[in-house]
Amino acid sequence: MLVKFFQVTSFFYLIATGCYMIFFLSSRSIFSRVGWWATGIGFLIHTTALVVYAISKDYFPVTNLYESFIFFAWLLVVSHLIVCLRLRDGIAGIFLMPLVVSLMVFSQAVRKTSLVSLPTLQGGWLIVHVVSCFIAYTAFTLAFGFALMYLWQERELKTKKIDVFFFRLPAIELLDTLEFIAIIFGFIFLTVGVISGSVWAQFVWARFWQWDPKETWALILWVIYLFYLFGRAIWGWRGRRCAYFAVIGFLVMIFTFFGTNFLFQSTHNYLK
Repeated sequence: MLVKFFQVTSFFYLIATGCYMIFFLSSRSIFSRVGWWATGIGFLIHTTALVVYAISKDYFPVTNLYESFIFFAWLLVVSHLIVCLRLRDGIAGIFLMPLVVSLMVFSQAVRKTSLVSLPTLQGGWLIVHVVSCFIAYTAFTLAFGFALMYLWQERELKTKKIDVFFFRLPAIELLDTLEFIAIIFGFIFLTVGVISGSVWAQFVWARFWQWDPKETWALILWVIYLFYLFGRAIWGWRGRRCAYFAVIGFLVMIFTFFGTNFLFQSTHNYLK
């Protein structure tokens, strides 16, 4: 039954994605409003299904790839709704909702192959660790979207070949600021995730750090965003250079989340 709920959720998110795309291409506000309501309905069903799933399993549902995809998609929708409310614009749906739909589809593809929850993958520190990391990933995804829009606008201004889409994006200065805020937010939660993961590892494996592939790449990701923040605070970086770092950081994040699970043997392989 819950599988059906997640499938219905995916259907509403797909409708929202289509509406946001049409809105971006045509600038007809009716499609933005329909996209908003479709997202909202999907979000309510998604949230209800997650809560019921957690109660039925008697643990926080982030212990395998199926659950992680669904939870990550939920966080992306939350971030999309927040951005929409703050900007009074559905522009974030252009790049967030296709990712949400992809995660929901992938979750169904891996549902039968995801491993059963293990006793070592439960407890307070695990929840803090995983939730913090996923909030960080969500913020970095937002920063990636803002960076892409910034680079698009900057190219238009540089070449002086302004197309109709230019006027449907937020101001270039605002995009730079939003990218910066998202990365600060993500960096804080990534730091909490790394520290809580180390504490959890000490309880489970009696070692704070094992140089596990996912641990190593999470540390690399942390250093990339630390360098970004140092660049802005100390060296005065702005604009294109920061946008490139946001893009690079996002690609490393994707590899940290997906690639390390499938390419390496590690203690985090329970997410396969």
